[in-house]
Amino acid sequence: MQYVELKNSLKNNICNNYALVGVDEFLLNKSCELIYNSLNLQMPTLNYVKFIGEIVDFNDVVKFLNTMPMLDEKKLAIVNLNVKTNILNLPKLAEYVKQPNSQAVLVLVLGENDKDFKSIISNFEIVDCNRLTEKFVDSFILSELKKSQTQIVADALKTLKDYCVCDLTKINAELNKLISYVSEKKLIEKCDVELMVNKTLEFQIYELTENMAKKNKDRVFELLASLRAKKDTFKTLLPLIYNHFRRLFHVAISKSNKSELSQYLNVKEYAITVAFNQSKMFSKRNLKQIIEICDKLDYELKQSIISADYAIDYLVLKVLNM
Repeated sequence: MQYVELKNSLKNNICNNYALVGVDEFLLNKSCELIYNSLNLQMPTLNYVKFIGEIVDFNDVVKFLNTMPMLDEKKLAIVNLNVKTNILNLPKLAEYVKQPNSQAVLVLVLGENDKDFKSIISNFEIVDCNRLTEKFVDSFILSELKKSQTQIVADALKTLKDYCVCDLTKINAELNKLISYVSEKKLIEKCDVELMVNKTLEFQIYELTENMAKKNKDRVFELLASLRAKKDTFKTLLPLIYNHFRRLFHVAISKSNKSELSQYLNVKEYAITVAFNQSKMFSKRNLKQIIEICDKLDYELKQSIISADYAIDYLVLKVLNM
């Protein structure tokens, strides 16, 4: 099921086993919160354990799950496997899920690691924490602002979503900053967003490639200078640009709709919307040429034949002169 379906689902039925998958940390955490709240635990110190850390031993997890809850109808175990973890006794989990304790709820927070547990979670209720629509993001932002009786104008809302590329983890953090900043004014305007909100690297890639397409040379070199100042970020820039242009080319030649492409490419619909708009700024031939250039530069960069600075400058100049 999609994350947006989870809340209503928990009202009707709480499953024994959940697997949370997807890239949005906010949705992964929010799903855990929804499941925890749905159980209405009176004795959480006895009936709730969160397994997280460098080592997760499924002997301990299964032992907890197989004991009866104390003074509550159910007990809950949340196992965080979304980070690098040394897993011990995984076969114990595989054995447990064949006949789970009906009075226990197990939540595996897998994030992007679901492929490693594919066989085990085949009978789990899987919650997809990916690819939220802009409509849902809008409703989330307005709902959060309502709590503090704060409003946001339309162009400020769009700018916030753009800067955060519709990522709820980032939006949630930036909203708290904005609410504090506007304080008694109770109104967030575009200038407030431009001043207070940090642009994600993904948005900066969008901004850079769009200005390359529009041949806005001054803006392109201004953006490059800003990115170059962040040395660690700049080293990873070419692969990100390469992936972005591959997405543009795929969108340009595909006959699938946005929703289908979002699922196929495993990105948010927002990213597909951006790709649709930008792909129209390039011919298919030029996109193919750019990908070929990126491929050659990526190889030479990995072989230490060229530097990241040279690779980026060469690519940018090639695209600007197409």
